[in-house]
Amino acid sequence: VLQNRESAVNQRALKGRLHELGWDKEKVTVIDEDQGISAKHAAGREGFKKLAAEVGLGKVGLIAGYEVSRLSRNCADWHQLLDLCALFGTLIADMDGIYDPRDFNDRLLLGLKGTMSAAELHSLRLRLDAGRLSKAKRGELVHHLPTGLVRTDAGPVILDPDSAVRERIRLVFEKFLELGTGQKVLSYLVRHGLKLPRRQTSGLYARQVLWKEPTLSALYVILKNPAYAGAFAYGRRTADPTRQVPGRPATGRLRRPREEWIALVKDVYPHYITWDQFETIQQIIEENRQRMENRFARKRGIRRGAALISGLIRWGRCGHSMRVAYKGNRFQYVCSGAHNKYAKPSCQFLSGHRIDAVVVEEFFRVLQPAQIDALDRVSAKQAAHHRQLIEQLEKEVQRLDYEAKRAERQYDLVDPENRLITATLEQKWEHALEELEQAKQRLADALQQTPTTIVIPDELRDAFADVGKRLPELWQRLSVEAKKSLMRTLVTGVNLLRGQDGIVQIRVVWRGGSVTETSARLPVHSLRYTETEQQVAERIRQLAAEGRDNEQIVQQLNDEGFVPCRGGRFTPQIVNKIKGRYKIVSNIEQARRGDLPFADTLREIARKVDVDPSWIYRKISNETIHIEKDSEYHCYLFPRDRHVIRQLRQLKKGSLRRVSIPKVHHNG
Repeated sequence: VLQNRESAVNQRALKGRLHELGWDKEKVTVIDEDQGISAKHAAGREGFKKLAAEVGLGKVGLIAGYEVSRLSRNCADWHQLLDLCALFGTLIADMDGIYDPRDFNDRLLLGLKGTMSAAELHSLRLRLDAGRLSKAKRGELVHHLPTGLVRTDAGPVILDPDSAVRERIRLVFEKFLELGTGQKVLSYLVRHGLKLPRRQTSGLYARQVLWKEPTLSALYVILKNPAYAGAFAYGRRTADPTRQVPGRPATGRLRRPREEWIALVKDVYPHYITWDQFETIQQIIEENRQRMENRFARKRGIRRGAALISGLIRWGRCGHSMRVAYKGNRFQYVCSGAHNKYAKPSCQFLSGHRIDAVVVEEFFRVLQPAQIDALDRVSAKQAAHHRQLIEQLEKEVQRLDYEAKRAERQYDLVDPENRLITATLEQKWEHALEELEQAKQRLADALQQTPTTIVIPDELRDAFADVGKRLPELWQRLSVEAKKSLMRTLVTGVNLLRGQDGIVQIRVVWRGGSVTETSARLPVHSLRYTETEQQVAERIRQLAAEGRDNEQIVQQLNDEGFVPCRGGRFTPQIVNKIKGRYKIVSNIEQARRGDLPFADTLREIARKVDVDPSWIYRKISNETIHIEKDSEYHCYLFPRDRHVIRQLRQLKKGSLRRVSIPKVHHNG
């Protein structure tokens, strides 16, 4: 396209030839959007789609091309274009002559040219593939290199000249051989703030190295690539046509096991690790994967330990499974999905005993005969609703099938020369066919989702009724394994979601699809600076402003239903911690600090009068100074008045025998 331009010049010269034959220049349109794009498929070829659309709209009288068979190298697309040209009377011309698709002989010749064009593409592909495979088996094929390897202009491949890139990649291999798992390597990189290099192959930063946050997938891309061991590998991924996105040939690729690779040639590139080290790494990865598969396979199995619903529980916020962490006689359900994938802190951990107790209570409740009867009713109702849905979908398919056939008959009866009506009817027909296919798909999906009818025999129903009455009495005498087995007969999953107030919403999923919801209060590790604690702090501030001491505040908080983070009841120690955290000062403490803007404390007035505070206390005790303690601040408060200070000084000198201090008004 860029260098061999003679073919494009010859094709554009056809515009001048058409002008010589009598066509006006403004009536000749050149469509060249598909240069450099294979004609094997119509997907991604905007020029071909534009041409077909213009023909379908009846705007084209003649299609001229240097080789018209190169319009499409796919027989289906080529014959579809011929059908459109025959329908709308469009002629086709190339260097050999002019053809009328409505004429049988011309149509036959055009069909043969299209077949030969597709066969030519096949033979070209065979020759190109043979050459590519030959070079691949020798390790000489030029293809994309991973980050850390660079191809020079002269051709040889060298290690990346950036030493930071080289050292970071070597670090990944060294740490994996040292730590043994990709997760530990990821944790190491995240803990130390180390990023991974990535050389961009396209886009705005093409051929530049970008440093990105490490992820588990990026680590395994490095660890599994044999190019870092100096080996050339071809055929590690093959395209699956059913998974490809039209117009994007790089999509739909699947990894293949090593025995299915097309070529593997060692010692082609400079290496970061030896081939033996690469083999060791792949063996470790495979062993880790097998251990993980076995772990997931045993997930619902009965394990030793006090947790009754281990393997069945999930965290409702992120959807990850929660594992069990034992600490002495206690155990917790921990959501570690964020830690395992991104080396972030664990999402949540909850006390297990209380959750198990709530689920067991729900288990006892559903064992009652009334619940078993309800299960029958729910199952029958689900089946009836499903049958009703199927009937409606079948009727919808019948209706749309009739509409599609009716649109087809209308399209067949219209005069082809009336192109405006033909195009409208064609669109109507296509729309009807599209709706019909969607309805059929909905029907097929509904048929695959047939609910399972749960039938409980009479003898099993009687047994359940007896067990439902006696099981709570026998529960404590059962072994842990027996309890787990009984729980799994009905429970298929448990979802948890905890709010800031420590209330955990527990959703139990039972066999048959029934769901029950309940809640429980669990201790919270910390409510520091949460919305719940801020509400408590605001209430403490209000009570302190009313003159309540800590004991009274504790009593009021407990009476109003507030609960601290660890559960139980508020204590003076907890209230003091919240006061210190939110800088809540009681009235008496404000008075002691001298922070009152409207009055002086006893120490402040003693300093102003220039006497010892004990002198004022003695005068108050012998009633020489008449003053009452403030009812809100619980201490002696003196108005900030020069007259009061003057009287106290006169009392000190002996000029007055008695002083009466007026009551302080808090509003100033």
